[in-house]
Parts: sequence; C-alpha cells; structure tokens
Amino acid sequence: MITRRQSLALLGGTAASLALAGCGAKPARKDIVFGTQKNGVPFLAETRGEFVKRLTARGFGPVKWVEFASGAPLIEAIRAGAVDIGAVGDTPVVYALAAETDFNYVAAQRFPGLIGTGVLVPAQSSVQTLAQLKGKRVAYTKGSNAEFVLAAALKQAGLALSDIVVANLSPGDAQTALANGSVDAWVVWDPFLTLAQIRSGARKLVLPPSEIDTISYYVASGSFVRDRTDVLRATLDELRAEAAWGNAHRTYYRDAVAKATRLPAPVLDGMIAQYKDFLFGLEPITPGIIANEQKVADYLLAAGVIPKKVDAAKAAWTGWTPAA
Repeated sequence: MITRRQSLALLGGTAASLALAGCGAKPARKDIVFGTQKNGVPFLAETRGEFVKRLTARGFGPVKWVEFASGAPLIEAIRAGAVDIGAVGDTPVVYALAAETDFNYVAAQRFPGLIGTGVLVPAQSSVQTLAQLKGKRVAYTKGSNAEFVLAAALKQAGLALSDIVVANLSPGDAQTALANGSVDAWVVWDPFLTLAQIRSGARKLVLPPSEIDTISYYVASGSFVRDRTDVLRATLDELRAEAAWGNAHRTYYRDAVAKATRLPAPVLDGMIAQYKDFLFGLEPITPGIIANEQKVADYLLAAGVIPKKVDAAKAAWTGWTPAA
C-alpha cells in the first residue's frame, strides 16, 4: 500500500520530470522553406535577396528556396511537409480543398478577369476559335490554373472538358508536344505563354470575358499557420514590402525574368505591360476573395474536375493584418 508520503514523492517526481521535459523541448522553428516559380513576388524576393535580409533583421530565417514548374506539385510538397509556403493559382487551392489537405490560403493577389493564362495553337493550325477545339487534343497541367481557364472558356463556347481529348503534361513537355504536332492546343500561363509564342510562333486564341477574377494565392501548411504564426505574419509583411518595391522597379524584374527564361527584354515589356498598375500586390484574405474562390470551386465541380463540393471558407486564414 502506498503511503501519503510516498504519493507526494511520486507526484513531486512526476512534476520534476515534466519540468525537465519542458526544459528540453525544442524551440519553435524560425526557418522558412519557400516554394517558388519563375514569376511573381516570391521569384523577385529570391532573386533580389533583400527579403531574406529583412526577415533576418527581425529574427527569422534562414530561407530555403525550392523551385516548382507549377502549383500542383507545390501543393503536394506542402501536403508532404516539405514546403512551408508558396504561391499558386486558384485551381490548385480547389484541388487541395477536395483532397482535405492540411493547409490554408493566407494572402492573395487579385487580377481582373482571366489574365496571364491563354490557349495556344500552332501558327499554321486551322483552329481559329475555341468552339473548333471540339474533338481536339489539348494539353494542360491538371490541377493548375490552366484547367479552370480552359473549362470556363469552353463553357462559354458551348463545350465542356469532355468534348476535348485531354493531355495532362508539364509546361516543358507541353511546349514540345505543341511544336511537334502531338497536341492541337496548349493552355498555359506566363512566362511559358509568351515563351511559346516567341520560340515556336504559337498563336493565341481569343478568350471570352469572365465574371470570375484570377487570383494568385499564398498557401501555407497547416502546421506553419498554427505553430509559427509569428514567422508567417513576418513573411507576409516582407512579401508585401517586396511587392511594393517590384511595382516601382519593373525593369529589374523584367531583367531577372529575362535571365531566368531567356526571353528577350522587349518581349517581356509587352507581357508585363498588360498588368498595368497591378503587376505585384499582396492583400489579406477577404470575404470577396473567398466568394471568388467558391465560384471557381463550383465551376470545377460542374465541369467534373473535382468529385465533391468544397467549402472555400474552410481553408481561408484571416489572421494577417498588413503592417502600416
């Protein structure tokens, strides 16, 4: 039988053990694994280096940069715990919601209409309109923004994704396939969109106006949002500062993209000009942004792209207020 003294001794020992365990607990991580592509604010932040310097001055970092060809594999890396944060289009967010991925979209940049993504056909193709894509083999990266743009454009032309032959290809493989005639059309985003027009003479089809805006999202793993909120908020603050710098120094961005993609600087000037005064930006997640994403999700459900209805608000994180 355990005496009262023995009980107190045991309790005291347990408390001491818990205290020692607490003393040995690892401090919260301050580093960031950032997924990037060859465009946007993250690309500018990585290329310029000032973003990391500012984060370091605030006591955060280091930053590891990991490049991806599109948003779908970036989301998979977040799901696997290999990446903390990155920028993707609206369609990868819908896929992540449908897969019940532990993630949040934490900030956004909004563009009016379907900007920055287009449908390309070979220069000598007989296809002149979206309606003529019926029965044609069309390449795009499933799970990317290109999938939604195509579904939305086809619907306005009286077609559905089931009316075409889908070729799920990465941007690099799709560019080769379009050039050698293995596919009849290719849906892709900049800078690949402009690159294909310059290198192979691909021709861009006219897209109809859209009631849904194009939104680029900053997505973060659930653990990053929950466990390192201070790091996340600092990251978003400094990305917003980087965006402001980029808007004031477009020539620097143009030259950096030219070096990375080998596109001529004058061509990039034309590509960048379409963004007018909204080349870069970063804003918190608002009800309007959530509503826009819900429209994208509902569109993809109707098109048969995702298997079930999703709630866009479920993954929205509104815990960031930009620093003044």
